[in-house]
Amino acid sequence: MRSPVWPDGRQNEGVSMANYAIMRCKKLTGMGSVASALQHCYRERETPNADAERTPENHCSVSQSADEAMGKLRELLPEKRRKDAVLAVEYVMTASPEWWNEATPRQQAEFFARSEQWLENKYGKDRVVAAVVHRDEATPHLSAFVVPLTQDGRLSAKEFIGGRSKMRDDQSTYAESVKKLGLERGIEGSRATHQTVQHYYESINRGTRSQVSISPEALEPRVLRKGIFTKDVEDQAAVAKRLSQAVNDGFAGTVAMASQSAQNAKRARELQKTMDSQQKRLQSVTEPFKGLSREQMTEILMMAQRFKQQNQEKEKQQRIEREKQRQTRSRGMGGMSR
Repeated sequence: MRSPVWPDGRQNEGVSMANYAIMRCKKLTGMGSVASALQHCYRERETPNADAERTPENHCSVSQSADEAMGKLRELLPEKRRKDAVLAVEYVMTASPEWWNEATPRQQAEFFARSEQWLENKYGKDRVVAAVVHRDEATPHLSAFVVPLTQDGRLSAKEFIGGRSKMRDDQSTYAESVKKLGLERGIEGSRATHQTVQHYYESINRGTRSQVSISPEALEPRVLRKGIFTKDVEDQAAVAKRLSQAVNDGFAGTVAMASQSAQNAKRARELQKTMDSQQKRLQSVTEPFKGLSREQMTEILMMAQRFKQQNQEKEKQQRIEREKQRQTRSRGMGGMSR
């Protein structure tokens, strides 16, 4: 892969730009919110950020419509459940935009297959009620809906995705499932701020702009409320706020793309530091073996293994001795109580 170019135009030789596996999920409570999200997923309602001409390129598996997916969901839901129970979890699974630019059709198909398989392994195949490949947006991605139903028939999103630890584990196992396609997990423990997939795509889909035009009419104060004899109009502060928002919205796509490049550059630098640190640790381990023959190194390793076994046996005997002492004290206390 080509060496990355930093925002200032410099090339960073020796560090390849990483491509990342990206996964986000959202809990859905209430049949209305699930139905609305499914209609958006199946393009059964107006979707401004989708290119209608490319919508036929989308691919549906599991269910072919929102109604079919809702039917499968209803069949899985237990009759007795909490009013605020999470009925479904919506997933968006994708990769860095740069990866899609270079991936072959076969690699892209395998990415979606592996992503869907990961969901099936986590929840169970019958719990996945919808899986749609969207190719009509700026970056291809898989949208999937699963019912968080446990093996004993309870709805429990907490059991599947509750807590940061489980989410971190999910990010790791998901990245591992698509690792062979040249994708990596984001830097674990990174302090990078989280950006929702919805907000990210909304910004990217606006596209990049070199300038934003403001018409003369936009400078005129707008009428906020009109009465019979009076009317309220914007003051200068309101006009300035409206125009500032228009400029920010206009450049949102450009800023998002620049931010993505900056984040990739930062990640590459962090990975380089991690690699340097690991090399130093490895060097400290291998340094004592320099100048020794293979037979001598083997002898040292065998000796180390014997020491390790001796230490393990010693720890085992100590545990046995401590347990005997504990039992002796327990019997003594039992006799005193009588």
